[in-house]
Amino acid sequence: MKTISPRKTEVTIKRPDGTVETIIHPKIDYFTDNTLAQMRKAMTAAGKGDVLSYRNIDAVVEMEDADYKTRCTRCNTSLDSRTAYGQKEWSRFGNNKVQVIAHYCKSCHTLLNAMDQLDERAGHVPSYEPTHKEDY
Repeated sequence: MKTISPRKTEVTIKRPDGTVETIIHPKIDYFTDNTLAQMRKAMTAAGKGDVLSYRNIDAVVEMEDADYKTRCTRCNTSLDSRTAYGQKEWSRFGNNKVQVIAHYCKSCHTLLNAMDQLDERAGHVPSYEPTHKEDY
């Protein structure tokens, strides 16, 4: 992935002389409401004006062919995610369940579809139990 334009934050400030200006923040590239509250407090204390609003601007990136490489969830065959079969399935990440995109090659997709397993796999949530026994 090649970054064409980095992420940045645009801030609108009303200066003490009454002018309103919009600037790109020189150091912070992503604002939250807490960051805005801190900046408002600091700007008011310094007498440099009032912060009216902010807008986060996402980075512009160019995807390369290597960014689309993935593997079949069932047989581990190398695939291109733009042309592979995919569906949302559940997985565990720590103690949370999250939705992931499972990619399948044509033969695995055909087999799972014939066995009516695709819908079952999409609705199945893995348990918290370990899948193997620890050796002591």
